[in-house]
Amino acid sequence: MLLPWPWKMIWKVKVPHKVACFTWLVARQAVLTQDNLMKRGRQLCSRCFFCEREIETTKHLFIHCRVTEKLWQVFFNLRGINWSMPRHTSEALTCWNREGNMSGHKERWKIVPVCIWWTIWRERNQRCFENKSIPIQSLKLNCL
Repeated sequence: MLLPWPWKMIWKVKVPHKVACFTWLVARQAVLTQDNLMKRGRQLCSRCFFCEREIETTKHLFIHCRVTEKLWQVFFNLRGINWSMPRHTSEALTCWNREGNMSGHKERWKIVPVCIWWTIWRERNQRCFENKSIPIQSLKLNCL
């Protein structure tokens, strides 16, 4: 079954405009991860800057990387839910919105995927371009 496009989870969420634009790119799988750069002709050794095991794709970096999964787990634990990750980022937004409709704090719940993705992207760029990294605990605190 094809899920509806989650445009409300992108453009109606109360986040800075540049973060909403970034979320749009993530949902469309158009953010400049290494696999997307390689499709544009760049010669890279495509490896995730977090786990260093998998090819850096949008799906891997923002949903399935073991470091990203730890950030998602923080929010699952806070809410006391058991959630299996969908295959695509747009599906994650749609499913997250559906779960959030049962929440008493809908507006805060809606920004969780955006916060996780923005935190991961900023840390990924620190590792990629500045050769700096922070421990997972600090990454969790940044996300919260």
